[in-house]
Amino acid sequence: MKTDDPRYGDEVRRRMAALPGAGGFDPGPDVVAGSAGNREQGAELVLSCRITEGRVAEARFRAFGCPHFLAAASWLTDRLVGAGRDDLAGWDWREAAAALDVPAAKFGRLLTLQDAVRD
Repeated sequence: MKTDDPRYGDEVRRRMAALPGAGGFDPGPDVVAGSAGNREQGAELVLSCRITEGRVAEARFRAFGCPHFLAAASWLTDRLVGAGRDDLAGWDWREAAAALDVPAAKFGRLLTLQDAVRD
């Protein structure tokens, strides 16, 4: 991705440069995971979270998709820290869309984020 591509805002470019939150956790009693989407439809996400005292302590992702989707998955790993079960159940993709200035044409892919969080 070019660093001066006008289709992407500063936060998308920053996250794409390093993809903070990329990866996953080994299975364990304190790890939960959710997934959604598929590569054939252009967006796939596996989200894993380490839980401490009923709250997300750390989150990681593995994803396939466009730069907006990958940046949103990265952003989500930061956003979910501290979230409890009710927060996860009520989380809405529009928060990521607003934070990253995602164009409306990509909104459908961001629903994949919401589905993985709720999974």
